[in-house]
Amino acid sequence: MDTLRKRLDKTLGSLCCLLLAVMVCIACWQVISRYIIGVPSTTSEELLRFSLVWISMLGMAFVAGKNQHISLTLFVDKVSPEIRRWWMIILQVTFAAFSIWVLIIGGLKISSISMLQISPALGIPMGKIYYALPVAGGLIIVYSLMNIIDLVKAMSTQSDASAAMEKQHD
Repeated sequence: MDTLRKRLDKTLGSLCCLLLAVMVCIACWQVISRYIIGVPSTTSEELLRFSLVWISMLGMAFVAGKNQHISLTLFVDKVSPEIRRWWMIILQVTFAAFSIWVLIIGGLKISSISMLQISPALGIPMGKIYYALPVAGGLIIVYSLMNIIDLVKAMSTQSDASAAMEKQHD
């Protein structure tokens, strides 16, 4: 499981870094073509916008997999570690449910609806741009399942350690 997580993290991280580097180059080209050459690039703005959609969705999956997403921990920090672990499992199940209903099902619907709409500058079907939603949803589900497995393993290890300590005291 750790090998899969490491490979997925490395792949997603590399892909996001590569996409960001490409976006910086495109933005630089847009500035150069507009202000230095005097002939603005017609495709660069649209390409940047579509790249931003993809990097946002892939970045969301990457951050959710590392459990570094924004969360309100005011109440969770005040409870016992056991309740905190159960809360984290509920949170991961909620992420998976959100990913299924909104990102995958909703993303596939919006992709199929907008497949006939063609982007003006690049000529790409807009449905392909919206495929970022179900792709990110699938990645979040994979990460959520790995996180749940890790939390359950930690709970069973903790209960085994607690049971061993109780036997020593008896």
